Amino acid sequence: MVLGSNELEVLMLDAAGTPIGDGESVSVECQDVVLGNCTGAALGFWEDNERAYWLDADRKHLIHIDLPTGMRIAENIHEPAQPGAPRLTNPGEPVFDEGRLSLYVPDGQFIHTINMGTATLTTFPGLGTKVLDIDYLPEEDMLVALGRRFEPSGACVFEVVEVDPLTGDSEVLGSWNRSLGEGIDATRISLEADGTYVDVASTNAVWWMNLSSGEMEPFDTVTLSNISDISRSMDDNWISILDRTEGLFETDLDETKLTPLYSFDDADSPFSSAFTLSPGEVWGEYFVTDNVQDALYRVDSATDTVTLCAGSFIGSGPSPTVLMDETEFQGQRVAVDPTNHCVYSIASDGSRTELAKGGLLVAPVSLLATDDILYVGCDSGSVVTIDPDGNQELVFDNDHDNDNLPRLKDLAFAPDDGKLLYLTGEGLLEIDIVTGFVREIGESNDDCNFNQVCVNPELRVAYATSTRAVYMIFLDNGLQVLLAGDDPNYGLAGFGAPVGDPTGLEFDSGTDSLLVAASETSPGNAGSMSIYRLDLADLWRTEVSAKALGQGPLPVKAWSLERDAATGIMYMTGLKEGALYVVDPISGDRVIASR
Repeated sequence: MVLGSNELEVLMLDAAGTPIGDGESVSVECQDVVLGNCTGAALGFWEDNERAYWLDADRKHLIHIDLPTGMRIAENIHEPAQPGAPRLTNPGEPVFDEGRLSLYVPDGQFIHTINMGTATLTTFPGLGTKVLDIDYLPEEDMLVALGRRFEPSGACVFEVVEVDPLTGDSEVLGSWNRSLGEGIDATRISLEADGTYVDVASTNAVWWMNLSSGEMEPFDTVTLSNISDISRSMDDNWISILDRTEGLFETDLDETKLTPLYSFDDADSPFSSAFTLSPGEVWGEYFVTDNVQDALYRVDSATDTVTLCAGSFIGSGPSPTVLMDETEFQGQRVAVDPTNHCVYSIASDGSRTELAKGGLLVAPVSLLATDDILYVGCDSGSVVTIDPDGNQELVFDNDHDNDNLPRLKDLAFAPDDGKLLYLTGEGLLEIDIVTGFVREIGESNDDCNFNQVCVNPELRVAYATSTRAVYMIFLDNGLQVLLAGDDPNYGLAGFGAPVGDPTGLEFDSGTDSLLVAASETSPGNAGSMSIYRLDLADLWRTEVSAKALGQGPLPVKAWSLERDAATGIMYMTGLKEGALYVVDPISGDRVIASR
């Protein structure tokens, strides 16, 4: 595939490996809509197709997922232009109103509506209570919210509020005072079939409430301890319950039994963190989101099977939780996952294998590669080498010999043989991996927090990203020079593209410039990121890839950035997504190589 264009060369082979002739054809599908920031999925029908609707608040996307095929389309959500108007900030699980072709979305003290035809967001008047969850019963055209507020006395009160789907007018139908020991610390709500009763759930209990009398009682049959969602079952006399640890259950309204539907103890269960639950149209069918994998699964409780409807996986093999640093080693990309204490080897097709895991690797965060040795820096400061077979050896034991060193952020090769640059949030050190000797080069300025480092060995200088700034550090005397900054709180230097909050960087000797990956964390811009080129001669910053420059998915927060010197193609890790991105240097287009 040629990045930055629509060219795709396909070689077709039969089972014996013989090329298939020109008379044959092949269908190729490109899928670049990333499912991110899972808040749940609303089910409904659109143009006779059963769909799920997914919100990505960071990217301001409304994503339509066609359930039979898994195909998805992202629409930009159009928010009000008026200053101060409510916007999509921290949404909860949406619900779908098929009659009005609208989504209702809980968000702080508000409920938004999103028109499915135009993707336009409007907002009902604030409810004066934090909206924890909502539910919509189409048969009764009834929208309810579960809210929590604190009275001036400090009392914590939970409320069930009915909201008019047309006007947003609201009425409290029932409440309970947790400070007086009433009810439960509910987080989820579900209307029963006729709208007379509502069910609410905390992590370890499910209660019902009569909306006419306000009477509340627990379902004593529910003995689960990690409940994440509840829903009306397809049978009016049952409630479906999702427990992150145990699986999927039903309990009947007569409270006679708790029935397991699908167990997460099954070795074949794909779930990392089951989050929300929606019954499907077919008996025994449920749709479950996973907010760690950012995926939507279909559970068939009748056959005890699970199928993936939509996810952002690319490549087979073990799934990283977090990807930090990455580089090339032995002809493949390798990346570190500090959560799983693992170094993954990533093939050209995106498949992943564990090159090394555990042992001396404790929260690895940084990588350096020679032809046959991989240096791995761990959070504690220890440095481990790995050979092509995955064998580990400790070459710098910070825990034993230098327990006063701060936690490691990044490593780089020093200009002198046998030495590494050791970057911490507070400064830059040089370590001798033969003798263990440590030399302090320089400390960071006040309020700065270093992230990543790279080196120009000829000039004997290092370049480091820091909080909303980029610095040059002279390795012989520790002198620091601000190269990029546009925030008065952290220093001003250079011109051009926004500095953002830079993390990964790479020195390009051919153009005497730095390539910098930066996220944007300022209010109203959170979630957007860019790669820009910082010219070291005039300190001008030019965007190379961003939301408005280049096509394809962007990570919420990039971490490492590396450039292939031969092709100019850039490799970037997405910290939250656990993904490896490839960026075209000409067009700025981005594709996910492995996730």
